[in-house]
Amino acid sequence: MKILVVDDEPAVVAGIAMMLEDAKIEMVAAQDVATAEAHIASEFFAVVLADLRVRSEEEGLRLLDAVRRLSPKSRIASMTGYADAATERLLRERGASVILRKPFLFDELTNVLRELLGAVEVAGESCASDDELYEATVGTLHAICRRRFGFDAEDARDLVQETWLLYLEKRSAIRSPRAWLSGAAANLCRQRIERYQRERARAAELIDFGSEPAHDAVLSVQQLLAQLDDRSRALCTMIGLEQRSYDEVSAALDIPQGSVGPLYMRAKSRLRKMWQSPTA
Repeated sequence: MKILVVDDEPAVVAGIAMMLEDAKIEMVAAQDVATAEAHIASEFFAVVLADLRVRSEEEGLRLLDAVRRLSPKSRIASMTGYADAATERLLRERGASVILRKPFLFDELTNVLRELLGAVEVAGESCASDDELYEATVGTLHAICRRRFGFDAEDARDLVQETWLLYLEKRSAIRSPRAWLSGAAANLCRQRIERYQRERARAAELIDFGSEPAHDAVLSVQQLLAQLDDRSRALCTMIGLEQRSYDEVSAALDIPQGSVGPLYMRAKSRLRKMWQSPTA
């Protein structure tokens, strides 16, 4: 996002330009109200940093009115070296969010501008429709899932969808949707990786591969489970993979609690035999 700097003193504009270049804040300069109005009419500036006196105080106040008329979403920071309380009140009434007293320090200026830029960004995101926000962020979310965490296209689509479902549930409390979406997508990626790692470990224990299982070997567990009868498959899945308690399994499968353990051991033994003798 850009800011517009308006001051009729070239030395002041040059000094501010150097400060903003160091802060990596993009700016456009104008030294009179007519030029400033033309800039505001042609493109959006998140912040207008303007001197109170642009050739005259009357001209400076006219500029504030023009910003409110032409770009009501812009924030205004007024600069002055001598304004009294009445003048400051007038500036705020005409739309100034912040009043900077000259001379100001580098940190003071950049902190104020970054705060105003952040406020404009948050306001813009909160006003955007869900469709607009989705179109603006979906590419970034897919890139997080695929490039940063290495998921394939199908998993990335699932993760982006899950991220958006979470956002829709919580959006009333979210102030910065883009940052929240990116953070949520990264967290979901980490959670899925951790889940895959747990599943690999459980599959290894269930089959007893004897060493760290290869990816293909872990995938084959699902194929072997599909060959078991319904009860044996449910026991291996619920206890071996999902790590549910015997009480839960007993209630879910309507099996006496004392029988759950022996039946599970028998089902797991069958699964291992199928692994060792796939043609059996």
